[in-house]
Amino acid sequence: MRKMEELIKYGERFFDELEIVTYRAREIGLEVELNEISMGTTRMSTITIVRGIKDNRIGISIVDNDSKEDVKKAIEEAAKMARLNNPDDKWKSLPEPGKYREKPKVNEELKEASTETLASMVIKGIQLARESDPNVTVAGGSAGASWSEFSIANSHGVNVTQEYGHAHVFFEFVGKKEGVVTPGIFEFDIKDNLNLDVESIVNRGIERVKWAYKVKEAKNEEAPVIFSPWAISGLFHYALFPAFSGERLIKKTTPLADKVGEKIASDVITIYDDTFHELSVVKAIADGEGVPTRKTMLIENGVFKGFIWDNYWAKVYGTESTGHGQRDWRGGGVTIGLNSAVIENGKRSLEEMIQDIKHGYLVEGVQGAHSSNPDNGNFAISANPAYLIEDGEIAGSTVFLVASNIYELLKQASEVSKEQRAMPAMFTVVAPYIKFENVRIAGKR
Repeated sequence: MRKMEELIKYGERFFDELEIVTYRAREIGLEVELNEISMGTTRMSTITIVRGIKDNRIGISIVDNDSKEDVKKAIEEAAKMARLNNPDDKWKSLPEPGKYREKPKVNEELKEASTETLASMVIKGIQLARESDPNVTVAGGSAGASWSEFSIANSHGVNVTQEYGHAHVFFEFVGKKEGVVTPGIFEFDIKDNLNLDVESIVNRGIERVKWAYKVKEAKNEEAPVIFSPWAISGLFHYALFPAFSGERLIKKTTPLADKVGEKIASDVITIYDDTFHELSVVKAIADGEGVPTRKTMLIENGVFKGFIWDNYWAKVYGTESTGHGQRDWRGGGVTIGLNSAVIENGKRSLEEMIQDIKHGYLVEGVQGAHSSNPDNGNFAISANPAYLIEDGEIAGSTVFLVASNIYELLKQASEVSKEQRAMPAMFTVVAPYIKFENVRIAGKR
């Protein structure tokens, strides 16, 4: 803390305002390929970002350590960069200190996690898969554990630090039986501790491989479709979530510009952002520029509640940051982004939802979501892996196309499952299964 204060004081010789961010990380990982561990890695890294403002000219410098002398040099370098840059007429100021929530208790085991710990989980998973179905290959996967610490200080008095960590195990299962080769079936677990449920990962994966041995053809039709948490996370990440950005509101590139308080989804859809949700992987008390995080309602019972903001664009618009400034660790700047998006769950299980469907589909994964257009919500995806539902049971695997608009799809939502899972994306997404009615699909041969 004292070291950071000294560096801020030094930087004030060069800048009207100054911010110093330090990020330290320890990451261990294993890669899986064809039923074997193919590689193990351990990485240690430290990054310090200096962002200074002089006469509305912004200078950024990054160094790969946190030594006092090197950070001082980075401050001087940032001052040189600021002099070369044009003034930003929209710039107001860096954030002021705020009130943070109580830091969650850290999991000390993650600090000491080793490749041996991860290897035992991976070996157990591979053995369980082979014992459950000799026709299954664990074609790929990974296991990892990370521990991070960040500190953010600025010349307005912001001075916050926090530690956090998470671990994951991920497998890709492929079955080959009687001439049928299944698509890759992905299953995983991710938590902010080491209590990963390898057995459940394998059980879910093997169940879906067995479904995939029976190949069924999808028709061109309208039918009820259940999207899995993984599929929902991928689709929403590209087609919906960017539209919540306040920057897009100002630049008029969001279809939600005049929709605050209006119904944009069915009653069963409630989405909010909260890093302190029990399934959130990173329970951060501050965003990437030291603004306190908080629970932010986005859609409540289908009604759009408002936008998310970082410090810069909030002050341009004349509002306050919602704690959604995401640090770019490569370039040093800040962009608007969600922390831990949570889609509220329901009361019935996935199994009960499937039992109610006479004819429909379950989508476990989507391809092509990255080409979605968040400016209008249009998307076109391939549902793969996907499964045909007949008379309340899974009848086999299939593949089909869906081309629609995310806001039309949200209005077709009829139920969400009681199960929720944390999905690792650029941020955490906590999602249930969501059933949509009368989805138009195109069978793929």
